[in-house]
Amino acid sequence: ACPARANPPPVDTDRVAVPELPQQPRGLKLKNGLKFTDGTVGPGEKLRWGQVVKIKYVAYTRESGDAPLKRYDASDAYLVRHGNGRDVRGLDEGIHTMRVGGTRRVEVPPNLGYTAPGLGPMPESAGGRRTLDRALDDMAGKPGAAVVYDVAVLSAWTDDADAGYYADESFSGDEIQVIVGKAE
Repeated sequence: ACPARANPPPVDTDRVAVPELPQQPRGLKLKNGLKFTDGTVGPGEKLRWGQVVKIKYVAYTRESGDAPLKRYDASDAYLVRHGNGRDVRGLDEGIHTMRVGGTRRVEVPPNLGYTAPGLGPMPESAGGRRTLDRALDDMAGKPGAAVVYDVAVLSAWTDDADAGYYADESFSGDEIQVIVGKAE
C-alpha cells in the first residue's frame, strides 16, 4: 500500500489575464523577481542558449503592482541570439524554458530590465523610445513595477557560424586543468 500524503501541496488558483490567450493558473515567480505565465506550451523543440530565436511580442510597462498595463511596443518578427547579453536579461531568462510555438507572459522587474544602454528590444521610433524612457523613470523604486512582454516563439535555429560559446554544458575536469594552466 502507498502511504497517504498528510499535506498535499497547495494549489494556486490565482489567475492572470493574458491578452488574446485563455486565462491560465499563475506561473512561476523566481527569486530574482522574474515572473512568467504560459499561455500555451509549444509543440516544438525547447530553446537552447546560442540559438537564433524569432519571437513575436507585445511590450507593456506597469508603474506599480496594481497599475494598469501601458503598451509601448510590439513586433511581429524580432530576432535574438538567445543568451548573448544584448537583450533585456529578464526577457532572455523568461523565454529560455519555452518551446517553439509556445506563448508566455514574462513580467520583468526593473533590476532585470533595461539596465544598460542598447539593450533590446527597443521601440523603433524616437518617440517610442522617449515614451519608454519616461515610463522607466516613473517606475523607479515602486513596488510591483515591471516591463511586461507577451511573447510567442515563432522559430529557433542553430547558427552555422556559432562557435559553441553558448552551450548549456559544463567543462570536464581535464578541460578545467588546461584552462587553469593557460591562465597561470
